[in-house]
Amino acid sequence: MPKKIALNVLEGITRKANIQRALEAGEVALVVFTGSRVKVKEKIEELKRLDTIFSLAFSFMAGKILDMDYIVKELKPIDVYKEEDVFNLESILKKYPCIIGPNITVNSLAKVALGVIDSFIPALIWTYLYKGRRVYLDFESCKNYMDAPMRKQAMEELVDGYISALKSMGAIEIKIGEYVSIIKDEGEIEEEAKKPSYSGKKIITAKDLEDLPEGRYILPRGSIVTPLARDKARLMGIVFEIEKQGD
Repeated sequence: MPKKIALNVLEGITRKANIQRALEAGEVALVVFTGSRVKVKEKIEELKRLDTIFSLAFSFMAGKILDMDYIVKELKPIDVYKEEDVFNLESILKKYPCIIGPNITVNSLAKVALGVIDSFIPALIWTYLYKGRRVYLDFESCKNYMDAPMRKQAMEELVDGYISALKSMGAIEIKIGEYVSIIKDEGEIEEEAKKPSYSGKKIITAKDLEDLPEGRYILPRGSIVTPLARDKARLMGIVFEIEKQGD
């Protein structure tokens, strides 16, 4: 028994040290949950594969519909935010470099697309997009209502329009089976972009496109365009080409 207690104490100390290091390095992701049960368990498993430290944010409906105790137990967050934290957006923005939305609903999607930010999660997503921060959203829940897929083309087109609007604002789409490859790759590329470069190659991020006019641009060999920048460039009518040998 004393040995088990000692191990638990050491584990607690190690976790606190890891949390502090992750916070200082800006490596804690904020996962936002809205009121959809669509494949929640599968998406939690996707999040766990990221092998990172999380905080969680729940909308009012998420708190009523989802099993919050289960989610907290599985993801072991350092902080949990709820609807009343809509007044703490500035401090949240400073603490977390990105947000991940595994179960975004049509309600939240439409509010952000239309600029209606009168509740916690839409306001949070809008703020991160407005500030040019990384926002990863799984749109599968938007195409399911009461756990059933849409059967009306007009409704599907409406939702697709909202999804396109958020992508044009800078949201990055994630899907089951791709969370690790998309989120990890984008984060690592953006960190690489912060480092000084002496080779002449260029790393293009979404922020570089803010005032870039439509057109075709030639980049030095070895240049990297982040996934978010590629999506944004396509919507803006921008085409990047890597210079050929001898150019």
